[in-house]
Amino acid sequence: PHAALAGFVIIDPATGWLDQICVDPVSSGRGYGEQLLRAARELSPQVIRLDVNLENVRAIRFYERNGFIKTGAGNNPLSGRATIKMEWRPTS
Repeated sequence: PHAALAGFVIIDPATGWLDQICVDPVSSGRGYGEQLLRAARELSPQVIRLDVNLENVRAIRFYERNGFIKTGAGNNPLSGRATIKMEWRPTS
């Protein structure tokens, strides 16, 4: 059997900036996103911040289900698309 990459996460532990979290569409719905988010929280346990494209409703719901709150609005510097700024902090 061949091992396959199901997803990846890119986070800066110094700032808590989550640059990318990606799960292969074939592997979607199997809990890999939550596992990647747990790994990100281990690397940045105090705060995680991100921008998500406004039209990416599925991703926004995923982050909200996982404790993120909306903190503002922005624009993707590459595409110019509207984004939502979100943040996660641990509960006491």
